[in-house]
Amino acid sequence: MKELLLFYILTGAGLNVFPRYDGVVIEVIGQGRLVPVVHASGSSLRVELNEPLEWDEYGNIPIWIDSFVADSSAFTVGFSSLVSSADWALSGDSMVMIVFARAETPIDLPPVAWQAPPVAPDTLQWSDSLVYAALESGEGSPWLADFDCIVIDPGHGGRDPGAVGLSGSCEKDRALEMSLMVRDLLFLRMPELRVVLTRNADEYVSLGARTRLANRNRADLFVSIHCNAAVNRTANGYETFFLSRARTDDARTVEMLENNVLEMDEISDAPSDPLSFLLADMAQSIFQNQSSFLAGSVQNNFGGMFPQRRNRGVKQAGFYVLRGAYMPAVLVEVAFISNQAEEQDLLSLDFRFRAAQAIVESIIQYAEREN
Repeated sequence: MKELLLFYILTGAGLNVFPRYDGVVIEVIGQGRLVPVVHASGSSLRVELNEPLEWDEYGNIPIWIDSFVADSSAFTVGFSSLVSSADWALSGDSMVMIVFARAETPIDLPPVAWQAPPVAPDTLQWSDSLVYAALESGEGSPWLADFDCIVIDPGHGGRDPGAVGLSGSCEKDRALEMSLMVRDLLFLRMPELRVVLTRNADEYVSLGARTRLANRNRADLFVSIHCNAAVNRTANGYETFFLSRARTDDARTVEMLENNVLEMDEISDAPSDPLSFLLADMAQSIFQNQSSFLAGSVQNNFGGMFPQRRNRGVKQAGFYVLRGAYMPAVLVEVAFISNQAEEQDLLSLDFRFRAAQAIVESIIQYAEREN
């Protein structure tokens, strides 16, 4: 009997197979524009490509597939009787092809579909006076006793594409995809935890609205997910920031890039009342050690997941999206979308999934430390 595996089985430079509870996704990542020719016959699907295909097989194939054969520029999949239909599509830039074979009857597992809606926000609010009283005494926000809610913030969105790679892929799309994976993996690993996203579609959310959402939901943690960019196209690696004054030229550069979106806000998000400024400064000081711990944990887990990649370390910067959060907060720069090789990695479902795994593991370690 074939073993049921939830995550990727086959992987290579051009081909990934990613089983899900409701079927299986086959992802092809091209070095250029893909022009696939697809032949379907019964339960078999053959895809012929216009460029060489590189792949490696290991482990057991998932239960949705009976046979899988690949050669230098084509692959043929024989789907099992558990699959009812198969569809395929190209990305807008024709760099990525996705085949989704849908199960006739999904396996009874928690729903880990990337398109599921976020948990409805909790409308109960804490007044600024209660928060001020806690922070003034050197304590955390009054809701932090129980680790029961976090906010995941996919960077950019809508009219703000974020950084754009050489092949035209946008930071906003990759950040959203990884954030949705983080949410769904947390649902599996920590089902008691409520996870709220600042956006779950390609929409614009102002920087101030993101932390206001976290405060309104009484979040215990705020994690903002981004892709890095630099004028130097060879810049590479991963780094994690927590809120403080930028101490290096690199940190100031990233801070400037991420804060530039403020220019897109029709109305400034900057708080006008003195109490809001005071609360932000207090929170920055009180939660600095916790935020620093989480940032270090993210870096360590990325190092374990991607040992060949450059660890750029934990850094401090004055990101506006973190300012105003009355809880520990970090901003993760997963990879440089301005670097051609790392942009291709970000286009890989396997890479994004492993990055999400590293972030989730860090959140779990943080929760265990707090409890």
